[in-house]
Order: sequence, then structure tokens, then C-alpha cells
Amino acid sequence: MKKVSLLITSAAAAIFSLGFQGVAPAAPTGATGWPTGCTYKATTHRDGARATCSHSNGGHYKASAICDRWDGAGKIDIEAPIWVSSGWSYVYCPPQTSFSSAGIVEKAS
Repeated sequence: MKKVSLLITSAAAAIFSLGFQGVAPAAPTGATGWPTGCTYKATTHRDGARATCSHSNGGHYKASAICDRWDGAGKIDIEAPIWVSSGWSYVYCPPQTSFSSAGIVEKAS
């Protein structure tokens, strides 16, 4: 009796699992969107830049600034060290430079 009951249980399990193949929901793709509603501007003391986005949509952003070197050797393009998905991102011009313009860098992840 134990062998018959085990055989029926095994057969029922096999039929049950075969009958429901393909019913599981699809896995999420992991794709994210780009930030929207973004703005950027000079900091209050014009020594760097700040940036924010009203909706991250799963993406990230950070402030960017262009700074002029005092020795006349050109411009420095600098970005905030940390990606953010909410709030303000800040970046400051390094010593011996002056703020020239602000910007923002975005990514969809």
C-alpha cells in the first residue's frame, strides 16, 4: 500500500507541476528611467554648482561645474563625487579657480 500511495503522490506532483508551467509572472526587466524636471545653477556664493531633479524615475544625477584656472591654463570640468536620486547635488570649484558655468550629469540607473 505504501508503494502505491507513493507512486500516486509522485505522479500527481508531476502532473500538477506540468499543468502550471508558464503561469509565473514575468521577472522585472530592471530598466529604469532618466531623471526629469531637472534644474541647475550656481551656488549662492558662485563658487560652484548645484543641481536637482523633481522626479528621479529610478535614475540618478549630479551637479557639474566649469571652473577657470587663475593661471590662465584653461578650464576645469568638475562633477560632484556622488550620484543622487533626490534633493540637491553640490560641487565646488577647486582652489586657484573661479566658477564659470553650471551643469548636470544624468544616468538612467
